Amino acid sequence: MSVTTRLYTVEALMEMPGDEPWELWEGELQQVGGAGGEASGIAGEIFVALHPFVRRGTLGLLTGADGAYILARDPDTVVVPDVGFVRWDRLPGGIRPKGPIPVPPDLAVEVRSPTDRPGRINAKLIRYRRAGVPLVWAVEPDRRLVLVYVRGELVAELGDGGVLDGGDVLPGFALTVTEIFA
Repeated sequence: MSVTTRLYTVEALMEMPGDEPWELWEGELQQVGGAGGEASGIAGEIFVALHPFVRRGTLGLLTGADGAYILARDPDTVVVPDVGFVRWDRLPGGIRPKGPIPVPPDLAVEVRSPTDRPGRINAKLIRYRRAGVPLVWAVEPDRRLVLVYVRGELVAELGDGGVLDGGDVLPGFALTVTEIFA
């Protein structure tokens, strides 16, 4: 006897009752756990550092931990990075969408938290790579490290004293790793 897994769509995800955050991985529901104080605070530090830079240059849409991005369709994949950024010129009409952002982010930030299942961050990194996300910062609070991925390839492991830069995505942006752990 075979078991059939129901595959959800972006539209079905948006109609789900309740406020619990969910992601879709190839149509399968994935519950997103709360980040906890440390991980949430680190994501907040990164958001606060990015916000004036993005706003001053009217560069695009910056999202927090409730910004959903569609990475793929049929089957649908929707992820909610801790911090995300997408350029205005990639958004239909150059405006904020009312629902999920219909394109992958240009920058995704994932902060490992105690509620993350083993392998969850790595599984998301694979999905970001498949979707062609240009820049991902994966933050490891316990190790005080930020892993920098450019187009899916690990290019740097930055510890205290290291400097995160926006690369081709946010040219001119810089943030020390020490600042995000302050």
